[in-house]
Amino acid sequence: MSLKHALLGFLDYGPMTGYELKKFFDTSVAHFWNAELSQIYPTLKQLESEGLVEMKVKVQADRPNRKVYSITDDGRRELLDWLATPAEPDQFREPLLIKVFFGATLPKPDLIRVLRHRAEEMRKGIESYEHGCSVIQKFAAAVGLQREAPFWQLTIDCGVRHCQMAIEWAEEAIGKIEQMDDSAFPPQPSGPVRMDVRTAVEVLDKLKAAMPKALAGAH
Repeated sequence: MSLKHALLGFLDYGPMTGYELKKFFDTSVAHFWNAELSQIYPTLKQLESEGLVEMKVKVQADRPNRKVYSITDDGRRELLDWLATPAEPDQFREPLLIKVFFGATLPKPDLIRVLRHRAEEMRKGIESYEHGCSVIQKFAAAVGLQREAPFWQLTIDCGVRHCQMAIEWAEEAIGKIEQMDDSAFPPQPSGPVRMDVRTAVEVLDKLKAAMPKALAGAH
C-alpha cells in the first residue's frame, strides 16, 4: 500500500493537518496499516511538490499556526486511478511462523506456550474488532459519512476473519504438536544443528528447478 495514496484518500474526505491525518490513521485503518508522523509529514511535502495536494497556513492567535492540506483535482485523479488499479499482493511476513519453523529447537511446552499466546491475542483482537463495528456506525453518523461506513466495515470483517483463521490454525498446530513424540523435542533449548550445507543447497537448487512456482514465495 502506498502511504501517499492513503493520505490522498483521507484528504478526499476533507482538508486536514498532518496531526489530524495521524489521528485518522490510528483510529480507522491501524488494524491493517500504520503511519507515523515522521512518515506523514515528508509524504505530504512530496504530494505538495507533485501538485497533488495544496497547503494553506491558518493563523491562530493563541496557539501555533495550522498547516492544512487539501487534495487538488490532480490529486483526486491520482487517487481514483490508484483505487481502480488491481492491488498487488504484499510480501507476507509473520514472525510467529519463523518461530514455528525452527520449533524443533525448543522444548515442547515452550513452543505450545508461544502458540497459545497467539491464539489468546487473536481472541482479544476479535473483541476489539467487534467494538470497532459500533464505533464505525456512530462515527459515520456523526460526521455524515454513512455512505462510506459499509466499506469501512468490510475491512473490519477481514480483520475478524484473519483472527478466526489464526485461532483455528494455532489450535490445530497445538494439537499436532501435543501428539508428537516427546523425543522429537529437546528437554531444554538445544544447541546448533549441523547439516551438510553444500548438499542442502544442491537439493534446494534441484527442487527449485523442478518446482519453480512452489518455491518462488509470495510477493
